[in-house]
Amino acid sequence: MDFYSTNIIAKRKDNNFQTLEEHTLLVVKEAIEIIEEEKIIKKISTLCSFPEDKIKDLIFFSAYFHDIGKATKEFQESIKNNTHQSYHSLYSASVLVDICDFEFLEGDVYINLLLLVVLSHHTLFPYKKRDVDWTYLPQAKEFFYKYKDVYKEIFQKECEYNFEFEVDKDIGIELKAIEDDLKYINSKEKLKILYCYLLGVLNIADWRASAKFENKDIKVSFEQLPKKDIFDFKLKEFQEKAFNTNSSILIEIPTGEGKTEASLLWAINNLQNRYSKIIYTLPTQTTSNKLFDRVVEYFSKDNCGLIHSSAKSILEAKFQEDYNEFNDYLLNKTFTKPITVSTIDSLLKHFLNIGRFNLVIKNFINSVVIIDEVHSYDFKMLGFIKRFLEICKNWNIKICIMSASIPNQIKSLLNLNLFVTITQKELFQKKANKIIKKENFLEDDYDSIIKNRNKNILVIRNTIKSAIETYEELMEHSDNVILYHSEFKKKDKIKKENLIFDKLQKGEKFILVATQIVEVSLDIDFEILFTDIAPIDSLIQRF
Repeated sequence: MDFYSTNIIAKRKDNNFQTLEEHTLLVVKEAIEIIEEEKIIKKISTLCSFPEDKIKDLIFFSAYFHDIGKATKEFQESIKNNTHQSYHSLYSASVLVDICDFEFLEGDVYINLLLLVVLSHHTLFPYKKRDVDWTYLPQAKEFFYKYKDVYKEIFQKECEYNFEFEVDKDIGIELKAIEDDLKYINSKEKLKILYCYLLGVLNIADWRASAKFENKDIKVSFEQLPKKDIFDFKLKEFQEKAFNTNSSILIEIPTGEGKTEASLLWAINNLQNRYSKIIYTLPTQTTSNKLFDRVVEYFSKDNCGLIHSSAKSILEAKFQEDYNEFNDYLLNKTFTKPITVSTIDSLLKHFLNIGRFNLVIKNFINSVVIIDEVHSYDFKMLGFIKRFLEICKNWNIKICIMSASIPNQIKSLLNLNLFVTITQKELFQKKANKIIKKENFLEDDYDSIIKNRNKNILVIRNTIKSAIETYEELMEHSDNVILYHSEFKKKDKIKKENLIFDKLQKGEKFILVATQIVEVSLDIDFEILFTDIAPIDSLIQRF
């Protein structure tokens, strides 16, 4: 293609440079490749009541014009001096103010979607000064008018849009009104989906184009979709049924029978394309960390992400010199990896905002979601999950809910009667354990624990106070007792978890005194359990 070449620098890495034209072409091509390979434009169009062709054109022009503000004296000076103190998103938006082909009108509300996406493609409000001044270089105008040539090359058809290069520097004054536009978008579900999708595609395309320039590999998709035979064992009846179900499901199966694998099989079968995401949520960081280790074994490190408040330190420690802060942190926290393991609160925190979480919503629209151990949440969190499930239904996002012991009240609250139920009755009839009910308090029967101290024993108390008291009592009779509850500092909890798993792996005999924290998806097995009386769903989890 005969594309105008200038010395306008768009990117600088060490002593290497990328021109505005080179970077723009890469971003445009990456953006169009994403929307063509994802094949969800039709879904976005239906959800947003916005024409497919108009969405494609919006993405094209957002990608083409997003960095035109770099053709300014101010930006080129910042590149030359390595100061990075220009406002190129604002400069870029200033030439889009009078382009009305992509406007949203509702009553007296007018929103220029093209301008807003370009303005906010790096950060929402980076402009502390509202009287910023800038001067476009002469080459900018010539670059601007090449949009028809690039459009024709990309879409293989003539461009019917006619834009004029006009710079409106009053846009700095209008930033407050633009902030109001974003608040309005967040209150309108259809508009929010469209804005987040547009901005998400632009962000990913920009990252991928920059990665090619900097010789990085940004993993945002499966090279090829995973297959059923990712597991090297004979599938159980309920796992086969889960794999063959193409709708939202509820899996009710006892702990230790392979619910995790069943949910992943279901997810694999329901991926729409190689850009689709699998999001697997759990109640705690500990269970999320352990599940992350498992999915890495199944799908490889490059495909897997982890999100919770301590995820960065976990990933750094796990992968050390292989850890890349961009690939393994930025992509992780935006749910951009093909598979992401997350605590439920991290998902809801990112999903229920726009802010800088637009990319999360873009990824979420093309995802399947697994919510494990749903019985373990309190009613406040269940209220959030209920609303979350309603949004998923409206957005046609498939969900897998899992539990070994989900009460009927929770089923009713979450409307799980609308889900296909996957279960296998005979798995509940196994009697591998002998259950003895004693007519006394646990603290009155320490002798039974002490006389079995040559075995692996798990003691679960309902309160932290009673767990501490039990630990102190047992320590008088054995020095191989571990206390584990939710009020330990994070670093101490990690040490204790590692100690527990290490002892179990080596086959060492010890007594673990804990609270309900151990009920949720920890892959641990003991020979004897002593437990306080508790609600039946908690008892089933403990058994």
